[in-house]
Amino acid sequence: MSVGFIDLGRNLLKSGEELVVFDLRAEAARPLANEGAAVASSVADRAHEASVIFTSLPGPAQVEEVVFGSGGIAESLRPGLTLFDLSTSSLSLARRVHETFRRGGASMLDAPVSGGPAGTAAGDLVLRAGGNCDVAGP
Repeated sequence: MSVGFIDLGRNLLKSGEELVVFDLRAEAARPLANEGAAVASSVADRAHEASVIFTSLPGPAQVEEVVFGSGGIAESLRPGLTLFDLSTSSLSLARRVHETFRRGGASMLDAPVSGGPAGTAAGDLVLRAGGNCDVAGP
């Protein structure tokens, strides 16, 4: 399974997963590339190849850009794709993303993260995922 991470995914890389990353700030992906991750040229590039995508973005504006913006995930949407949105976002945007994915035969799970920077460093974050399990992908 190919996992895509929009923003960063250092602990996934450490676990041995094949990881391809993309960050809105290209310089932020360089350390992961130095550790063995592949770097996608765009969000659409990553969405086109991945089975599962995780987004971890600062807020609703960035989620909107990555999902619905030019070259965003919605442009490469296909059946079976699963998005875990770990971002700090809004309920209305999560519902809009979920509906777009559902119509495209894909899945979106709203999965807020708790644990903060200390949990990230320790690899001890907690995800609480919510969504429609009837359409969940692989």
